[in-house]
Amino acid sequence: MKTPPELKEALERFEPEVQDLAAAARAVVLDVVGPCYECIFPIKRLVSVLYSTTEKRMKDNICLLVVYRDHVNLMFPRGVDLNDPKGLLEGAGKAMRHVKMRAAADVDRAGVRHLLAQANKRQGLGKPDEPLRKVLTSLKSRPTASTEPAWPRLF
Repeated sequence: MKTPPELKEALERFEPEVQDLAAAARAVVLDVVGPCYECIFPIKRLVSVLYSTTEKRMKDNICLLVVYRDHVNLMFPRGVDLNDPKGLLEGAGKAMRHVKMRAAADVDRAGVRHLLAQANKRQGLGKPDEPLRKVLTSLKSRPTASTEPAWPRLF
């Protein structure tokens, strides 16, 4: 699957190996999840790519890829609810779990696609008004700082 230019540009800050790893992880996510909403969030030192069933990115979030300097995490917002017989999920948070990927071979580990399929069938995920035919990619950019003072400033 072709990487959109917005994602290519956001990943330019990383080494080529990490860029390739992120692209491989994205390909597996889209292969299992199918057409969905993809939102790219470039943050200071990392890039987060969120996948959801509808435009309500947070409510209908299936999974997300977080690209770090030397690895990629495949994160599941309701990872505690997933059946993980291969023991891939890491994390100790209340709900979130992740699979850490350091090399291209990690993307194809047994169990990764199974976790994605479960997350895609999670109860409570919204359905789009019309079935999607392709991945709808958007780039979430930070609002530009206004040069005018905020008015009225009370505190």
